[in-house]
Amino acid sequence: MSDLINKKTQEVDAVITRYLPKEEGLASTVINAMNYSINVGGKRIRPMLMMETYRMFSGADGGETLGRFMAAIEMIHTYSLCHDDLPAMDNDDLRRGMPSTHAKFGEAMGILAGDALLNYAFEVAIGSFFANDRGTGAAAGPADRTVRIAKALSILAKKAGIYGMIAGQVADIEAEDKEPSEVTQQTIDFIHENKTAAMIESSLMIGATLAGADDEQILTMEQIGSDVGLAFQIRDDILDVTGGDALGKPIGSDERNGKATYVTLNGLDKAIDDVKKLTESAVSKLSQLPGSGNKSGKFLSELIESLAIRDR
Repeated sequence: MSDLINKKTQEVDAVITRYLPKEEGLASTVINAMNYSINVGGKRIRPMLMMETYRMFSGADGGETLGRFMAAIEMIHTYSLCHDDLPAMDNDDLRRGMPSTHAKFGEAMGILAGDALLNYAFEVAIGSFFANDRGTGAAAGPADRTVRIAKALSILAKKAGIYGMIAGQVADIEAEDKEPSEVTQQTIDFIHENKTAAMIESSLMIGATLAGADDEQILTMEQIGSDVGLAFQIRDDILDVTGGDALGKPIGSDERNGKATYVTLNGLDKAIDDVKKLTESAVSKLSQLPGSGNKSGKFLSELIESLAIRDR
């Protein structure tokens, strides 16, 4: 499975590279910081989920429109990491085993690189309206294709905004000002659902939307994304305790910042068990969808299961 994931990661990297800005002009410093942040590595889980969801529902590889949204979601994810690592936030100097953006380029450029990635993500995604694309929506005709792109943009914006990732980030910061004993399970669940799960939900929903899935199927993908996202973040909390160097950032970062986590509230054993239950729920929901038995559907199921036991 790891070899296949590595192959898929290379495929996703090739797509993202096509949409990176050129490092030229008076803004070249921030563009360099943007590209550094993207190219420093990463699992590419979100664009990979989007790509394979599209393929599961459509039976096709997808074209420029899919590629633009894949690049956009990775840019938004990366922008959030640029800001998350800042001294005012988690104050981490390492990301993916390399200097974080602010550590390499300075705090001001770390802020601007994040801002630039967020804005450029939508510039890239909006370009889908003008793409000469035989992959996404070709069978549906121009009008339906336009509607699909508009729906995908709406999902991308909402899940990244104040009703999604930003909401989770706000709750996370405010929880840091409280004693760990004052942070409730409801707060932790809200943080995980929005800060982490929202963008995984976005990936799955956009892949399904661009492929022409119906509303009920898109809702199911959102529910799968919620399960996967919660399991993913709980696993992150586990790795902050047990992960060591494989985590790619300083171990004990949450404890150092006085953060209550799923593990501190529930204990390590329950956290591990809940990751397993959430993963089983996601895989079960996926198995009920059309295309779940094809190559991409099977890969999605295996990928979701692999995230539950990852060591980085």
